[in-house]
Amino acid sequence: MTSTHAPRQATAADAPQISRARVWVTRGLALVLAVYALFSGWTLFYNVTPIAIATAGVLGTAAVGLWRMRPWSRWIVYALAAVVCLWFAWYLSRLIRGGGSYDDARSLIAMLPASLLLLCAIAAAAHVRSVLAPR
Repeated sequence: MTSTHAPRQATAADAPQISRARVWVTRGLALVLAVYALFSGWTLFYNVTPIAIATAGVLGTAAVGLWRMRPWSRWIVYALAAVVCLWFAWYLSRLIRGGGSYDDARSLIAMLPASLLLLCAIAAAAHVRSVLAPR
């Protein structure tokens, strides 16, 4: 005999529930990636380069995957965050080699845009992991 007061057992077909706010943030991230992909595609009208083709393709694929909430798209976002981290390390080394360690605010001003980009990349990867990673 089965008790009607017992909690329901979760099955493999049950999908984890995602809050509406997380869905909107994920779709906002998808829109940002789509705009950048469209911008990269637009530059192809003027100058066809392999990096523009790759950027438009990768960012467009990530945008579509994030918009449709596909779990495979998180790996593209992780790769993009890793590329931004590597670029930041390269940028920092070039800044230091070029005499960027000033005692005044010029060093901070030079690092602020790159630091914000790094922060956004890491936050995007963390958000996508919390939303699309298997539980």
